[in-house]
Amino acid sequence: MATVLPKISLLFWIILFKSTFFYAQDFDVACRRAQPFCSDASLELTFPNVTSDVDGLGEIGCLNTTPNPAWYFIRIDQSGELIFDIQQWVDGNENNTLDRGERQLDVDFIAWGPFTTSYINCDVLSTGCDNNGDGDNIRAVECFNNVDVPSYYIDNLDNTNIVDCSYARTPDDNVFIETFTIPNAQSEEYYIILITNFANESGVIQLQQTNLDAPNAGTTDCSILEPGVGPDVATCGEFPVTIEGRFPRAVTYQWARADVGTTNFVNVSGPPGTIPYLEVTTEGVYRLSGFDGAGTEVADSPDDLVVLDVSDAVVSVGYTVGEESFAGSYTITASVAATSEIEGAGFDNFEYRLDRDLGGGFIEYRPFQSSPIFSNVPPGDYFIRARYANCPISEEISDVIVILGYPKYFTPNGDGFHDTWNLINIENQPTAQIYIFDRYGKLIKQLAPGGLGWDGTYNGKNMPSSDYWFRVEFNEPRDPNMRRRTFAGNFSLIR
Repeated sequence: MATVLPKISLLFWIILFKSTFFYAQDFDVACRRAQPFCSDASLELTFPNVTSDVDGLGEIGCLNTTPNPAWYFIRIDQSGELIFDIQQWVDGNENNTLDRGERQLDVDFIAWGPFTTSYINCDVLSTGCDNNGDGDNIRAVECFNNVDVPSYYIDNLDNTNIVDCSYARTPDDNVFIETFTIPNAQSEEYYIILITNFANESGVIQLQQTNLDAPNAGTTDCSILEPGVGPDVATCGEFPVTIEGRFPRAVTYQWARADVGTTNFVNVSGPPGTIPYLEVTTEGVYRLSGFDGAGTEVADSPDDLVVLDVSDAVVSVGYTVGEESFAGSYTITASVAATSEIEGAGFDNFEYRLDRDLGGGFIEYRPFQSSPIFSNVPPGDYFIRARYANCPISEEISDVIVILGYPKYFTPNGDGFHDTWNLINIENQPTAQIYIFDRYGKLIKQLAPGGLGWDGTYNGKNMPSSDYWFRVEFNEPRDPNMRRRTFAGNFSLIR
């Protein structure tokens, strides 16, 4: 698996690798040299910008000029919306932080996506927009600056794979921060970003996600900054799957494969090549090796990842209920028994949903969540759906969870709603004894488990609105031995 580097050495090899960027570029190959980027709460990186290529790539999208283009790519970790600030400045004290008095530089950008890999053919990147959506006459002049039309790229009115594009409209605007938005990114997608340096001055570039703590915010995958391959891949029966990796100073790469749980690697991609990505059609452990110009294996090579089909990951779903009966609210904790292959590979990204029977059959009560714990659950009938994350066909359900309880009130007014009072889920305990008392302790009614309940009368006369008490003797279903218990509580009659 990939090895995490200390931040200082990580930044060093990125900057070292980035230094190969300082030369004139051709659009049809330039994006292949894009560098990995991420931004999260623990890691904010800055990169040296590009100089000495003032001609750039000409007009692309909303950018009339693209001087000193620098290319980056990001990989999506958690799905959702991502919003970034892009800045560029002269880092006088070389501390990679924008300090008071340091001069900011004009920065413009254009971004494309989504893609299944960062290694794309650059000619698939649209250089213009198609406002009428006819697929013809795709022109840069049709593209808008996101400052002028904020919803243009968010609503995909460009009808291309351009995700966002922005520039400072005139030098007098004094705008030094551009905003880049991906409205609905999905996990494992890649996006390509081109950032320019109009001033042609040496400095640094920072791409910082600003909505990390917002609801429904997505995140970037910082593991792509590590040398080697990306994270393990769980596929929901969908093949081929594209995998990729990279090593500092490597110029050629070799892929090999072994069955899951073994180390018998066999080369799968022929002789070493220059593009370290692979489309795989079967499960397995895939190993990437990198070599320098002399054919010597480079540092951190090789590195492995596992590709596993999680369609049948869930064998069964269990649960525990944290409280005894009549506690009022309950904590249900789900558990999953997975296949030995899934457990052996360390794949554990399961998600859980709680369904409840409200009288007309089971419906969703709590949506899918990554935590197996459901808190503050009222009494009733439930079951849990569990699946491997984002793989509906792996879904299995638990047995029905029966939780005893009682209504806090009832309204015997003949409208068909809450007209009688009885314990919830006591019908499966025929030996239970249920008694109802008035506030003075007088026995008003004895109920049969599973019966019609109390209708609010005594000797044929309506009892007044008031609080009433009950006592129940029952066998505790949360106890493996079903020990006999007594519980007392009160409820309200409301007329």
